[in-house]
Amino acid sequence: MSSCNWLRAGLVMALLLVNQSALAWFGKEKDDDKVYASSCADSLAGVDGSVVVRGYGQGASFQQAKAEALKDISERISVQVTGKSVSTSQLNNGESSSSFQSSARIDTRLRIQQAVQVCSDNGDPSGDWHVVFEFDTRSAVQQLAATLNKSLAGNRVRLEGNPYLLGSQLINELRAGLHVGHGQNAQPLSLSLKRQHGGWYLVAGDQQVRLSDDDIFQSMHFAGSSELILSLIKTADTGQQLDQLLVGDQFSLRVDSTLEGFLSIFNVYADGRVSVLAANQPIDEGGLKILPGGSMTYEAGLLESGKTARDFYLAIVTDERIQSATLHHLRESHGMVEGESSYQLHRLFDLLHDSHPSVSSLVITTLPL
Repeated sequence: MSSCNWLRAGLVMALLLVNQSALAWFGKEKDDDKVYASSCADSLAGVDGSVVVRGYGQGASFQQAKAEALKDISERISVQVTGKSVSTSQLNNGESSSSFQSSARIDTRLRIQQAVQVCSDNGDPSGDWHVVFEFDTRSAVQQLAATLNKSLAGNRVRLEGNPYLLGSQLINELRAGLHVGHGQNAQPLSLSLKRQHGGWYLVAGDQQVRLSDDDIFQSMHFAGSSELILSLIKTADTGQQLDQLLVGDQFSLRVDSTLEGFLSIFNVYADGRVSVLAANQPIDEGGLKILPGGSMTYEAGLLESGKTARDFYLAIVTDERIQSATLHHLRESHGMVEGESSYQLHRLFDLLHDSHPSVSSLVITTLPL
């Protein structure tokens, strides 16, 4: 048997093992000749198992049963990932197998809690719960594209909206899943970000989908200007890369400009919060600014303790003063802007679109100790 056939046989055996274990979970033996047949057993069918995956769980409580169902989903996806990485390794001599498998499993761990309940049954005489949960392996944007394609019936669309959103990697992913066209024959589809129910949503016409923090970070596109350069100044050399800081590091921002006008600086957190570091500071052609200035510095922080953070820092120069009152200004006594009202990425997009600025952006990664 060739190595390729051997690998395929191993994958089939793994799939059979997973399915056999799921069948065993349909009911737990109460004595030697009685098995409870849960009504949730039938709901495992009806999905293709590649895009939408369902998992079965049984436990003494609903939460324990749910945990088992999510574990079942994870195991089923792991088998699929192994199969895909085997196919990839045949083409690329194994070089891409480990990276594909690792990234797919990381993405699964991040999103697996988004699985939705399909069935629950607590009629087991033993008192156990039986549940089935369903997990869509597609990203939020891929799911939105599929929904839009159904409602649009294959018609071509023309994407409209704020250019700082339309040029982003997030919208490029959506665009790849749609039939995009130009001219009068293409149906206009308005795109925007909306903040509601404590989360971010991408709105496309009359459809919307909730986004993750990583989606939000990918929703920003700031085209740079050769006349404006924003750069990082580290107070101490910690041995990190140029665009990396350790939590607690002190730093400043440098702005070099060949423009005349008003300089404003923004810090955009990965979760869509926005703080104004400076607003409407006059700057002359050939000007140089160091912020915050004097003996003061900024301090690198984390959104979540122990987890690496990425921030956008944005410098803009405008001909007229901008109206920044609706955005939170970072105060010297506060390390971070907080509260639901600080989630203002969509307002920042509007402000930028209205003021037609020259822009320079910088992404800084902050590492935990």
